[in-house]
Amino acid sequence: MQLEFAFLCDAATEAAGKLYALGIGVDRLHVRDLPARHGRLTLVARLVFGAAEQGAHRFELRFVDADGQDVSTPVSGELGVHITDHATGARVNVLIDVLNAEFRTHGPHELTLTVDGTNLVVLPLDVALAPA
Repeated sequence: MQLEFAFLCDAATEAAGKLYALGIGVDRLHVRDLPARHGRLTLVARLVFGAAEQGAHRFELRFVDADGQDVSTPVSGELGVHITDHATGARVNVLIDVLNAEFRTHGPHELTLTVDGTNLVVLPLDVALAPA
């Protein structure tokens, strides 16, 4: 299993294997006051699996502040990887919405995507107070 790419955006969807994303590359949020809630962020990742990796794979997404405290409920589930006949592998698009994240501190935060117990990607997100 390999990570082909990953990013944060405002929203994303998939149709016929194609990805459609808005606001790609979110790495900083400005908030007026703390605590602050952010309605939605979407993690988009593409994973590449080899032929021997067909089957179910467990994933978890955690979003934490600098102290390791969750700012949203962790998301976990299962990815089903199906390898078609004569294919050498498969690409799987992963889209996970993070809803109503609550930021209690400014500064560094990070989202970590783990698959089968391996951290595949850590995406930084800086939370800054908006200028008055």
